[in-house]
Amino acid sequence: MEENSSQPLAVGELPAETKEQLKCRELLCKALREIPAMMPEQFRAEIARISKEYEESAPPPPEYAELVDKEFAEALKSAELRICEMETREQNVIKLEAEIKKLLDAGDLLVKADLEKFDAECIKLLGAIPENFAAQTAPLKERIAAEEAIIAEETAKAEKLIEELQTLINAEDVKVLKERKSGIDAEFKEFTHLPQSVRKHFQELSHKGSQKISQFFEELDLARWESYTLKQDICSKIEALDAAEKTDYTKAAKELQELRERWKNLGAVPKEKNEEINARFLECSRKLQHKVDEFFSKRRQERKQAAADKQALIDEAEKIMNSTEWNATAAAFKELQAKWKMIPRAGSDENTLYQKFRAAADTFFNARSAYFTERDKKFAVIIERKEALIAEAEALSQADFRRAKQLREDFRAAGNAGKAESGLYERLKNALDKFFEQRRAAFAEKENECKALISELEQLSADPAANLSRSREIRSRLQELDNRETAAAVKKAVAAFDAALNEFRRKETRAKGDMGREVAREIAAAVDKALAGETFEFTAPAAAEMFPKLSSTVKILSAINSGDTKAVEKLQRQIAAARTEHDRICSELEKLAGDQTEGEADLAAALQAAITGNFAKAEAKAAAQSIDPNKLASEYLNAGVLPAAELEDSFARFDAAMSRI
Repeated sequence: MEENSSQPLAVGELPAETKEQLKCRELLCKALREIPAMMPEQFRAEIARISKEYEESAPPPPEYAELVDKEFAEALKSAELRICEMETREQNVIKLEAEIKKLLDAGDLLVKADLEKFDAECIKLLGAIPENFAAQTAPLKERIAAEEAIIAEETAKAEKLIEELQTLINAEDVKVLKERKSGIDAEFKEFTHLPQSVRKHFQELSHKGSQKISQFFEELDLARWESYTLKQDICSKIEALDAAEKTDYTKAAKELQELRERWKNLGAVPKEKNEEINARFLECSRKLQHKVDEFFSKRRQERKQAAADKQALIDEAEKIMNSTEWNATAAAFKELQAKWKMIPRAGSDENTLYQKFRAAADTFFNARSAYFTERDKKFAVIIERKEALIAEAEALSQADFRRAKQLREDFRAAGNAGKAESGLYERLKNALDKFFEQRRAAFAEKENECKALISELEQLSADPAANLSRSREIRSRLQELDNRETAAAVKKAVAAFDAALNEFRRKETRAKGDMGREVAREIAAAVDKALAGETFEFTAPAAAEMFPKLSSTVKILSAINSGDTKAVEKLQRQIAAARTEHDRICSELEKLAGDQTEGEADLAAALQAAITGNFAKAEAKAAAQSIDPNKLASEYLNAGVLPAAELEDSFARFDAAMSRI
């Protein structure tokens, strides 16, 4: 910004020069993002050209430079990724050309899976199948498709024969299987282009059919004897159920039905055993069924009686359900409930009866609950009020002396709280007694504690840095105590500790600054030689590790000595950033020292406010006044290295500003 401008800039307006600098760098960022497709070598050259032009362009003010530099760095990163993608694609194309040559050389050994694998690899590496690759593989795909058509046709016919044979094998009529099987075997032999898996499947199925035919007649007699054995087992189980001493007839009825179903599903038995086994089954099942019928008849009678007994209880409950004799009626209902539990279930009527009984009980207990709820609400309001008074009494501070006296009167005026009254009053009395006892002791304890803390704080001033944490605890505690008698002594002890701490920090920062300057001067001498293109020997100062940016410069100088051509560019960028940081810190210190005119300071504050979105000049001034010179001095230790002459000028400028603060 020119100092001799005839008119001051409006708040938020940028100087024309700054706009031009920003526009120039924005255009370079756009050019880097929109580099057209070209060979990787040409692409890299275009990136280098734009990067060089960006470095040589006039930098905007520091408050804008960081944002523009970040945008350019992101565009540069995106361009580098594009180069990597182009190089990767070229490598993938070469790899795929070698693969397609192998496919063409395979001849009759080529299978469809090989072509599918190649196409998948093309899509994975290139995103699509190039036209030249598709043209080369098209004849191979046509040949394989023709072969597959023949195989598919024969396979379809073979599958029909297999399905027919499987159906015959699964069918119960083995005679039909025997008549048709030889014809199916002859038709299958005519196929010459079947997959091995289909041929194997047919052979296994044909063998299975042959086995079924041969085994059918052998197993026919065995099946009848097996059926006879299973039917004997069913009769034995029914007889065991009938002979049991304690039988669950509900479960027995279900088991009998299941055994009858199993009997129906079993096959025929040998003719000589048919009459014997059928007679035995009819006799044992009849006997068990008779006992089951008797059981269910008796249970129906019991349930009928239970329903009558429960209806009687319902009648009693409905007579007393509107009573207002709460305690006596509640006891009567509990007795009815106990009797209900002693009566067995009433079968299908159980739920209906229970709902009637429950409705009568609910009518009484809901009315009873509503009465006591209303009464308890009145007590609850009083209890809540007295609980609040007790809580207030328990939380009284020493400043609440008058309120403590009034609490007893408020407690009496709240009314009677029923059974809870005596307990509530005792709690209030204890809280108030404790308050007055503590009040008497608090004054003496507070003054003694304050004196002890003041004495300790005075002793901590001998080594303020080591005792900083404890001093904060003491200050916080003294503020909480707020004792009038010791207020002056507290202020004096705090001021003495702060003065000692500030002096310690000034000495520490000065010592570290002197060390940092010596390290920076050694590195600056090597930087001058590196920028001049001279050969130099450089041993990094041991103290450089204490300063991150100086340590970074040391690594770049080592890379330059090792012949890294890009390291010089990195060094130049680092110097540019360091130059900006040195200027920023020195400028802020000079503002604090009062070097600028009032008009310039107001304008800088207004611009800074505009950048951060705060257009109030008064707030900008307040922000400038809040800058901590000690923090700026600490930041200056790690501002980075400059060429030797610039570094000394920056040191002089920094010292001059600090001397006036």
